Amino acid sequence: MWHRGDWDFTLLAAAGLLSVISLVALSSAAATLNPSLVWRQAVWVGVGIGVGCAVALVPYPRWCDLAPVVYALIVSLLAAVLLAGTVKLGATRWLTVIGFSLQPSECAKLATALMLARSLANRPRPLSWRALAGSAALAGLPALLIFLQPDLGSSSILLAMWLGTVWVAGIAPKHLLALGGAAAALAPIGWHGLKEFQRMRLLAFINPHADPLGAGYTIIQSQIAIGSGGFWGRGWMSGTQSQLNFLPERHADFLFSVIGEEWGWWGAVLVVACTGCLVWRALAIALRNSEAHGRLLATALASWLGYQAVINIGMVMGVVPVVGVPLPLVSYGGSAMVMTWTAIGLLQSIRRFGTRF
Repeated sequence: MWHRGDWDFTLLAAAGLLSVISLVALSSAAATLNPSLVWRQAVWVGVGIGVGCAVALVPYPRWCDLAPVVYALIVSLLAAVLLAGTVKLGATRWLTVIGFSLQPSECAKLATALMLARSLANRPRPLSWRALAGSAALAGLPALLIFLQPDLGSSSILLAMWLGTVWVAGIAPKHLLALGGAAAALAPIGWHGLKEFQRMRLLAFINPHADPLGAGYTIIQSQIAIGSGGFWGRGWMSGTQSQLNFLPERHADFLFSVIGEEWGWWGAVLVVACTGCLVWRALAIALRNSEAHGRLLATALASWLGYQAVINIGMVMGVVPVVGVPLPLVSYGGSAMVMTWTAIGLLQSIRRFGTRF
């Protein structure tokens, strides 16, 4: 019998507060763009909470049993995106079905987490090269398909999930060093594999003012927005960068910039604290679970949420390159919102039905 434990209300409170922050900030960011985005986001928040609660009521080993089917379906959808996807903002990342847009790369994060946990559970420590290669292939296939969309940011999230999971599963130090050396050796090949606009984004990170009206424009405007907010902020719907349309993608990847401008330092810290709370509770659930499937699944989910949040906040502040990933539970996006709440539901399931130390 599975142990039926309590819900992690701290995790739920942090996720719920981030969703509320999303709606409030989006109502300002979308005011001069498309006010209906707020209501759409509210619908996706409701759907996400419903799906997350449903997932939390089912013991997580049953979801792990479904991992191969879910993984195969998502890989098929990723392949379909490359063949018949909808082009938006110069990238092919969406499938349109009966008027609804689905971003399979968001679903791939969840499917990959389930498959990694299933693949590495109960493997002897330290992990063998065979186990490492098998798990790398499981994460690498969807990562490659996502990279070809092109979407460097989301593909790197799958890599971060794999690294976090094999670390907890027991990777040998010599294997880790060998992987680091191989990554360094392949970096020049990877550079040439990037699209031109991706290379320009990376170069703009080094010196955004070299192309202030092109690749560096978004970074510069984002830094101006955050810096002008000061401690208390300019006030809700009073940010010049957002209300005067200087800041691109302010409703999506750069919504944190709007929060920094209008809510100031305290608003930015509130978002960072809530996001940190999500990762902390996910890691706590992993550490308290003595069963390998649950521990590795929680680790994969924590790696996903933590890495994605760091990259998003870092890129809007100009401390990491712009790679186009949303801030979990904050940025606008239906697929991202529902999948993140599903991840919260899985974490709750691991806490409620997992065996504890």
